[in-house]
Amino acid sequence: MPDKTNLSIVVPVYNAERYLPMCLDSLLATEGIDETEIILIDDGSTDGSGAVADRYAEEHSNISVIHKENEGAAAVRNLGIEKACGEYIFFCDSDDEIVPELFKKVIRLASASSCDVFLWDCGIMYEKKGLLSHKDDSYFSHCGLERTEKTYTGRQVVESLVRDGKGLLASVCLGTYKRSYLLENDLYFEKGTLYEDELWIPRVFLGAKSVHYIPEKIYLYRIRQGSVTNPETKDMKKNVDAMMHVYPALYRYYGEALSGDPLKDLMEENLTKRYLHMILKYRFWHYGYGKAIDKKLLWRTSKKLRHKLMVLAVYVFAH
Repeated sequence: MPDKTNLSIVVPVYNAERYLPMCLDSLLATEGIDETEIILIDDGSTDGSGAVADRYAEEHSNISVIHKENEGAAAVRNLGIEKACGEYIFFCDSDDEIVPELFKKVIRLASASSCDVFLWDCGIMYEKKGLLSHKDDSYFSHCGLERTEKTYTGRQVVESLVRDGKGLLASVCLGTYKRSYLLENDLYFEKGTLYEDELWIPRVFLGAKSVHYIPEKIYLYRIRQGSVTNPETKDMKKNVDAMMHVYPALYRYYGEALSGDPLKDLMEENLTKRYLHMILKYRFWHYGYGKAIDKKLLWRTSKKLRHKLMVLAVYVFAH
């Protein structure tokens, strides 16, 4: 690959031997992909993922592989930001796929646009007992934005999604990001925690001067047992530990970044809605977090009656 290219695709790989070929084949089927850099970062896989990555790199000159000790997705993505030579970076999970006929638009935009972010929607692939089904679900659609291709400011995107839609979609895979924008604003991922997307996405969008939205399901997200967000075990301690770090950190971030801004109340209300849902769904008090939950903050930032009632339920159970 040349020293500079329009687009770099960073694929974190960890124990994805079964899925990595499908992911890469979908990327390689895209028109114009030969001029696109694909970096596979093997994060200490213990299965045959590393060998699969090496085989694809031997067969395709635009694919390179980095093997490293396991540190988690955040560290892998940070390394990808450092190593990429593209004007733009797309982070693609190794068990997901893209729609080649639609992704070619992203490749074209990377060569013609100067926007900080390109944004798109996502389709869902459900995998259960080896069977795969597709569902036309709006959960990963950016509801609140106009259903036409359009450029916004990052703030307009955030406010529209939170005020008129279902909230900010915290998935790094639903966009492509200008590398210089990330570097100039120190937009790296926080290492050592799950749900790092939740912390990263608001910082990226609130600071972006231009976000170009493509209202099409370019990305295909695979929901399967055993993934980080859908673990096989019923013990959710690691997930709850992470959420008890991420949600309070977001309140602090909004308090600092949006101090005196009317958007602050809107963002906190949306955050509280999601936080309450997680607290009650996973029963945080079972993991020793009853007293650590800031119930006064939840009460203050709840605006709707049903959310106030949820806070009262937290007061009852999490004490």
